[in-house]
Amino acid sequence: MEESQSQERREYVRAPLFVDVEFAVVSRDEYEAVRQSEQQARRRAIFSFDQGGQHEADSSFYSGMVDFLIDIDHKLDRMLRLMSRLSGLESPAYSDDKGKGDEVFFAGQGLDISGAGMGIICDKALEEGQIIKANFMIPRFPVIPLVVFGEVVRVAPVQEGGRQRFNVFLGFIDLDEEDREKIISYTFQVQRDTIRKEKKNNNT
Repeated sequence: MEESQSQERREYVRAPLFVDVEFAVVSRDEYEAVRQSEQQARRRAIFSFDQGGQHEADSSFYSGMVDFLIDIDHKLDRMLRLMSRLSGLESPAYSDDKGKGDEVFFAGQGLDISGAGMGIICDKALEEGQIIKANFMIPRFPVIPLVVFGEVVRVAPVQEGGRQRFNVFLGFIDLDEEDREKIISYTFQVQRDTIRKEKKNNNT
């Protein structure tokens, strides 16, 4: 019981996350289709055929290889978008050029993050209950690119620089446990850095 409560506390530790966030609104059906597609892709990759046509499973190797290739794909996408932005070629909203090409992405900025969810600020008016597909990077070394799905749990209108913006708070949906641990590790690292800085300031 105590171990379960400790794990839950770890999950809800929050830390600032001042990074660019690209996000798209997806329907629940679209989300389910993506989830099923990823599960099927992983299942197919786990099995291989020998010369006799028999299935041979090596789940640890093939599952790791699939995750690695997906990670590389996300990193390349992110690098291309960052280069496009630096050259002034990217608009605030754009269509994904993969799959059906009907996902329209919007730009936002991260506010904070935990193993359970994250906050962003954006110009897009979102509604509670909507499902969001978000792409962003955790600023560690090496940089960690993440693609997550979250449900909008709260929206708070704010005025920033004379314009209407929105603080949007997401609860993660079916977050991969490895990704959750990466996020939790980041939040604790930020806490440790903050404590060290406070101690250093108090000693000077």
